[in-house]
Amino acid sequence: MHCVPRVTLVALTLVSPTEPDVSRLARRMKQLRAKRGLTYEQLAEASGLSRRGVIALETGERGGTVATWFKVSHALGVSSAEFFGVLD
Repeated sequence: MHCVPRVTLVALTLVSPTEPDVSRLARRMKQLRAKRGLTYEQLAEASGLSRRGVIALETGERGGTVATWFKVSHALGVSSAEFFGVLD
């Protein structure tokens, strides 16, 4: 009998929009969105977020949850590891 590990994604909220990691993620999001030529509306549609939510994340106004950042990375066409800088 094989045991398959179960992974549970916990929706953690990053502590503060001024936290350095959030600023780094916001910059990364902006760079990738610009590189792909996506508008706020296009990224919102692709990620399932509102236009206002995309803007708030990109400007660092809102920290977002880990799940939200995963949606953004997927919508931008990069792996979560690449987006979060694990592969940098």
